[in-house]
Amino acid sequence: MNKKKHSKAQGGEEIPQGKQPSEEPRQEAALEDDGKEKQEDKAGQYLEQLVRLQADFENYRKRTEKERPQLINYGKVETLKKLLPLYDTLLKAEGESAKPGANVEHIKQGLKMIFDQFDKLFKAEGVKIISAKGKAYDPMTQEVVTTIACPPEQDGLVLEELAAGVEIDGRTVRPAQVIVGKSSEDEKEEAEKQEIL
Repeated sequence: MNKKKHSKAQGGEEIPQGKQPSEEPRQEAALEDDGKEKQEDKAGQYLEQLVRLQADFENYRKRTEKERPQLINYGKVETLKKLLPLYDTLLKAEGESAKPGANVEHIKQGLKMIFDQFDKLFKAEGVKIISAKGKAYDPMTQEVVTTIACPPEQDGLVLEELAAGVEIDGRTVRPAQVIVGKSSEDEKEEAEKQEIL
């Protein structure tokens, strides 16, 4: 008969001799220690990545702050280059108008050339002039300078445009300055009565 040696644990249970109660917790503790080490390694790697990313972002921020004025100046130079031909044309028109016996037709022709150049430049840059006269008032693209009395059928319409509105690529850069018609309350009530009848 094969006899196995047994020892009694504190609770009175018999435990085989080869396995002592302290071995299992030691193995679990060793596994826990390995798991903790791996977690600490991962946490260290994540911290290192975070520190690198933070340094990279700080360098990026400093570089863009340094480059921003250069980009703005570059934009100014490009805009000026596009406006110089218009300025040259205006100088020529001024010279023509200052000559004795200046012909009004030459001045008109010079102004037309200037407007043509502006139209060409605006089209190339995505600039659109917003025409508002005779249209319903639009608070998104127009600024009311004043209102004037008008018949009920012109109520809320732009009667006069003091300055044209400007859009660039669909975004309003300058709202049109307009005068809007506003009929009196008595005229509105009378018009509503006429519509009902």
